Parts: sequence; structure tokens; C-alpha cells
Amino acid sequence: MAADSISYDTAKLIAVIPNLKKAQKWLANTFFNGMIEFDTEEVAIDTDVGKRRLAPFVSPLVEGRMVEARRVQTDKFKPAYVKDKRAPDLRRPVRRMIGERIGGELTPRQRALANLQFEMEDQIDMIDRRLEWMASTVLQAGTITIAGEGFPTTIIDFGRDPALTLALTGSNVWGYASNFDASGHDPLPPANLDTWQALVLKKSGAVMTDIVFTNKSWNLFKNGSGVQAAINYPSLNPSGNIINPGAQIQRGAVLKGYWGQYRLWLYNDWYVDVNDVEQPMIPDGYVIMCGPDIMGTQSFGVILDEDVGYGPMAYAPKTWVIPDPSQRLIMMQSAPLLIPGRVNAMLAAKVA
Repeated sequence: MAADSISYDTAKLIAVIPNLKKAQKWLANTFFNGMIEFDTEEVAIDTDVGKRRLAPFVSPLVEGRMVEARRVQTDKFKPAYVKDKRAPDLRRPVRRMIGERIGGELTPRQRALANLQFEMEDQIDMIDRRLEWMASTVLQAGTITIAGEGFPTTIIDFGRDPALTLALTGSNVWGYASNFDASGHDPLPPANLDTWQALVLKKSGAVMTDIVFTNKSWNLFKNGSGVQAAINYPSLNPSGNIINPGAQIQRGAVLKGYWGQYRLWLYNDWYVDVNDVEQPMIPDGYVIMCGPDIMGTQSFGVILDEDVGYGPMAYAPKTWVIPDPSQRLIMMQSAPLLIPGRVNAMLAAKVA
């Protein structure tokens, strides 16, 4: 007993090791940087549907030709609903919490409040990761599949043109050896980017400004024809193409350089699926092209809870106590949906 007592008396907490796997919302905040909170269950987006119409030729001696007014389309979507409810161990307030001096220095009341903050911050972190997952899913497929308890599996289809969701096969994949030019470089990556930008421009009128790579697609792009010049001789490149080929990975995305009109990003993030398996937020081998013309929005529907006044809130916290046995419950509610205003202002391609 004496030895144990000495051990506890002399123990000191040297440091708290923070969690580095917290959510980041790079895709959500970059391409869906608008935010709207609705006081209804459904959220609506008005779209000015333009066509490249020509003014009609007619004789000046006859009546003018009737032309249909430009169409405005209203799309309504029902967001998913999130209810993260927790029942923290009721003994936590009487036990040392993370970061507290060995032996304790806080009162039970202080620990209870600190633990409440700790749990709610984690709830918000999980909602933020769900938002990033939604952004990734929309960019990849133009759809979101929602499945959960008490909620039938539903596919929210924003109606992206199928031609903007690509999967290269056979000799069309990047890195196919027989396609290499005399210098050992692949002509497909730069050529594909021009073709795809033209396709997006045709479908939507949008101009892409950003290309998001995964590790595999980035390494293949670096070996594209002409790309090496931007790597090896950036100061001599009159086009302003500058690419950093060095090892560089950050949480979320890291800017790797500039190619023509594009900013080049290398993206890494993961999430744990319903089967407790860690999955990449964007599967390796993908390229995503997008830009501000998508006019993406982080939309939040009404919170169906009388205690919060049925109001529009991105994060709606709630806590209450069950009297016997005493147990505090914590709940965070949200009704999020990420909506691409111009659904054809983005393209996803599986290149490897």
C-alpha cells in the first residue's frame, strides 16, 4: 500500500495527447461555401435554366416571332436528419478527466461541465465529418444515398448529366504504358483535362478553377506530357505553370501548384462506415474538377423539436437529466443537406 501511495503522490501529468483525427470540411467549405437555414422540412433552390438561344430572323414587314420566356426551375429536397444522443457515464464527474492533474484538482461540478463540452464538441465534429462526406459524395456522383434507422434508403439525385461521371477503362486509363510518348510521359492527363473542361462548359457554361487529386491520380498526372517542364523549369515557363512534386500531405487538401487556369490539390481524408471499416473520403484513383460556378450551399432544415422552438439551426444541442438513477443525456440534432446550385458545374473521373 505504501508503494502505491508513493506512486500516486509523485505522479505528474506531463501532457495531453490531442486527437488528430478530427473532422475537416475542406470539400464542403471550398465548393459548398454558402449556408442557408430553413424553417421548413424541405429546402428549395431556384435555378435560372439558360439555353444558348439565337434571336430569330424575321422580315421587318411581318409580326415579331413569339419567343418563350427563359425558364426558371425550382427544385425541392428533404434533408436527412441527424440525432446523436449520448448517455455519459454518471461516474465521470467523480473521476479524473483527461488533462486533469493526477490526484484531481477539479470539483465534480467542474468536471461535469467540462465533460458536457467535450461530448458536444465531439457531436459537432461528427456532423462536420458527415457534411464532408456529403460534399465528397455529391462531387463524385451528383447524388447522395441516405440510409439510417427509421429512414428508408433514399437516393437524392441532383440530376447531374451522366456524361460528367466518368470511369476510364482499358487503354484510356492514366499510366497505360503503351500510350507513353518518346520521352516516357503520358499524353492522356493534360489532354483529358482540356476535354473535360470543354464538356463542363458545354453542359453548364461553368468554368472549372480547381482540380482535386488523390494520391494515385496525382502521381499519374505528374508523369503527364508537358507536366515535367512545370516541375523542372518553373521560372522558364511562360504560362505560369508551377508544380511542387515533393512529398506533401496535409489533413484535407494541400495546394500542389498551378496548371493553366487550375489550382491543383492533393486530398486525403477518411471516415468510418456503418460496418466500422475506415474508408477514403474520395476513393484513390479519382480526379474531381470543380470551381465557384457550382454555387454549392450547405443547407439545414428545421429542427423537429419543441424544446428548440422548431427553429432552423445547423447544430441544435439539447440536454436533460433522468432522475432515477440520475443520468444526464446529451443530444445534438441537425438536418443537413449539401446542394450543388449548378449540378453540371462539376466533373468526376476515375482515371486509374
